[in-house]
Amino acid sequence: MLNLYIWAITGLILILAEMIIPGGVIIFLGLGCLTVASSIYFGLITNVVTAFLTFFISSLAYLLILRSFFMKYFEGDSVIENTDEDIEAANSIVQVIELITPYKAGRVKFRDSTWVAESDYEIASGEKAIIKKRVGNKWIVDPVK
Repeated sequence: MLNLYIWAITGLILILAEMIIPGGVIIFLGLGCLTVASSIYFGLITNVVTAFLTFFISSLAYLLILRSFFMKYFEGDSVIENTDEDIEAANSIVQVIELITPYKAGRVKFRDSTWVAESDYEIASGEKAIIKKRVGNKWIVDPVK
């Protein structure tokens, strides 16, 4: 009977595996197996080559057609996070490691690295500063009051 039961059991296992390993793909492979099993049962498939060809074509068809249909109604979990480092860095306190004056850029230590920093105020080495914004590769800072 060309392993009707093997195709059917494999299909059911793959469909149940979708509950354990979600992703929206395994279920279509299971549906492909069930398509082959039902085709064998009704006598439409009589050899192994036709069985595998039917499996591949039906699984691909289910994937292309039904996946987009199901994705409309069953949305996955998605989180949109802030990826703008400048917004995240704003108002951070940094250590000044090189004198900053209104006329000469200095350096600050931020996130385990040193950065060029400018300010409208004089900030001595060793003092704390607060990041206001970034312009190019330079941080614009103000002294912490």
